[in-house]
Amino acid sequence: MTTAQQVTLTRAPWTCRLRPRDDHPGRRPSAAPAVLARAYADLGAGPVRWAVETAGVLLAELRRSAGDRCGGPACTRSIETELLALLLQLRDGRTVSDLRVPQASLDDARRLAREGVPAMVLTEAVWRLHVHVQEAMLAATTPPGDGDGDASTDARVWDDLLLLTRYSELAATALVSAYEDERSRSDEWSVRRQETIERLVAGEPVATADEDLLGVRLGGHHLVAIATDPAGGGALDADDPRVARFAAAVTDLLPGCSLLSASLGSETFLCWSRPRPITAADVAEVGRLAVPRGVAIAVGDPHLGPAGVARGYVDARRAATVASMSERDRPWLHGDVLLTAALLADPVAASRLVSRELAGVMGRDQRSADLRRTVLMFLRSGGSRQSVAHELGLAPTTVAYRIERFERLRGRRVPESRLETWAALTVVDLVPSLLEGLSDSGA
Repeated sequence: MTTAQQVTLTRAPWTCRLRPRDDHPGRRPSAAPAVLARAYADLGAGPVRWAVETAGVLLAELRRSAGDRCGGPACTRSIETELLALLLQLRDGRTVSDLRVPQASLDDARRLAREGVPAMVLTEAVWRLHVHVQEAMLAATTPPGDGDGDASTDARVWDDLLLLTRYSELAATALVSAYEDERSRSDEWSVRRQETIERLVAGEPVATADEDLLGVRLGGHHLVAIATDPAGGGALDADDPRVARFAAAVTDLLPGCSLLSASLGSETFLCWSRPRPITAADVAEVGRLAVPRGVAIAVGDPHLGPAGVARGYVDARRAATVASMSERDRPWLHGDVLLTAALLADPVAASRLVSRELAGVMGRDQRSADLRRTVLMFLRSGGSRQSVAHELGLAPTTVAYRIERFERLRGRRVPESRLETWAALTVVDLVPSLLEGLSDSGA
């Protein structure tokens, strides 16, 4: 049996037949008193013990994926209450329209919001609760070796499975709504949270007690990103659905991360945090994600500790200087644009470098772009025409021709200013708009 519970089979409803794997007395039930009293009366002691054990298993699963920001006793009480309330409604044969999330669970969601527990813990808890109840239901109604089950019982199980799915949808919506309502209701909480984030990104000390405002543990590893509007059309809010989709995609890529987000002026600050390191391979995966249209994402390098959040923010801001000048459908990674960002810190000097090193090959047409791209790859490969030919799918003679034409159009051979040529080509490759306003005779 793969479920987290053992089942004793009788002819009673399956909701009354649930039993824990370890039937020895363990932790005392902590569900809401009214729900607990009715569960003892209508379900019996066995299902209550199952709910207590399953809540412990579920909480351990949450902590493995979301760290220690799972609320402790408050989260345990909420899970137990939700489990028992759901079993009672299934036992009563409720219809879809009659399903209700218990008030005690909504109150616990509000309490979790006040304690700084991330909202993702609530949604993950609902999903895991659904899985545990479904497995328990199937195990209780399909005993090994039973080949002649009662047709009416089978039909009721299918009805309960459908009700379980509908209840999970209802619970996720209601609990998150109560959670968000509690957080938005407190103006003082919002102000303190915003001030704490601003101190954090500025590199100022943040008290341990303020971590509850943020919903993350600052002693871990952090990856910071900035979302902006590349067209400069105004502020990009943290609640923008395009930003939320991208943030969720990164969270899926980085198991165990908690997300901190906030609007800072015209940009959205995003920070993923977890106890274990965020590796270069993780960042590379983030760099391959699609970015929604109308949004620019700049990602800093991963860093450790509270000071690491500020360092990551500086990295992301540096990468954002490049992102603001060239729109694309992937994130801008700090490690990839560090040189370009440094050059663009002085736009006049960057333009002069491009004008000097690429005179004669600054055309905006495709032929000029092909020449520049080929020579850039040639320099990056250490001067291997064969390597460039393989990567571009060209004949080596075509690569040689493009390099020769590049040299002839600008009037100098590439080795005469290898570093400067590479820098100018790199800037233009990442920020093609830099060529606007620079005259050239074309290729």
